[in-house]
Amino acid sequence: MNDTVIKIPWAKSVDEKLIHIHDAVKGQKYYCPCCNEQLTFKEGKIKKRHFSHRSDTQCDPESVYHKLAKILICYAVYENSRGNRKITLISKCFGCHGENIKTIPPHFFSSSHEEVSIDNYRCDVVADTQNSRKIAIEIYHTHETDENKKEKLSIPWIELKSETVIENPFLWRCHDFRFRLGFCKDCINHFMDVIRLCDKHKIDRNLYTPLNIPNDKKHNYIADIITCYRCKKNTPVFIHNNGPTDKAPHTICFVRTPKVKKGYLSNTCVHCEAIIGIRYINW
Repeated sequence: MNDTVIKIPWAKSVDEKLIHIHDAVKGQKYYCPCCNEQLTFKEGKIKKRHFSHRSDTQCDPESVYHKLAKILICYAVYENSRGNRKITLISKCFGCHGENIKTIPPHFFSSSHEEVSIDNYRCDVVADTQNSRKIAIEIYHTHETDENKKEKLSIPWIELKSETVIENPFLWRCHDFRFRLGFCKDCINHFMDVIRLCDKHKIDRNLYTPLNIPNDKKHNYIADIITCYRCKKNTPVFIHNNGPTDKAPHTICFVRTPKVKKGYLSNTCVHCEAIIGIRYINW
């Protein structure tokens, strides 16, 4: 016997359709999508509307939330595949670490399946896109996805909290993820400003990247923009990221000062040649 009364906002109708609590009709029969027990539709002036299991239910709270979230993910993918709904994906921006909000348009997905084996790991849901790519979707209720699994899965994956999926299956707020680097619009606009400024002053694009990716083996330096303290104009500055320091943008110069007689590499202003400092070279 389970002493906890399980309350959920979703149920199955007699004809097996998923029904949200706001669309439920009093007097109709509704069933748990996980254990198939008949649920009680409750609404009141104080408590929020909800479907409730019996007090003596054998349904386990952790199992029902995890299972319900998987069902709702498949439901969202199905509605998207039919062209009925878009899905909003919220992940962490790799630039500013704020929210990166993307829209998954209708018809992006083609299908989804629960409990699929990938690389000897069991994935909660695997969704197929229209261009035949696979995305693993892991549901996190009380236990996060195993780190080994996250590291070794060969396909892109996202981890979603069961509570957020149950609240809105068309809003995917990533608790963790691994897919192509994503940046918010503000960061993308800033990256373009960096590239335009560097192009204006004939700085070779092969020497730098505006993306802050640690241990990037392709580019020696990460670029950014600051305002020069002397001339008050915008100038590019560079942080050494990987590889030899001598393959550097022409604004990085070797300078000597009375305090540092051996000299050091430093950013200089592209306009007035003021010494910006070493801290941008070695962040």
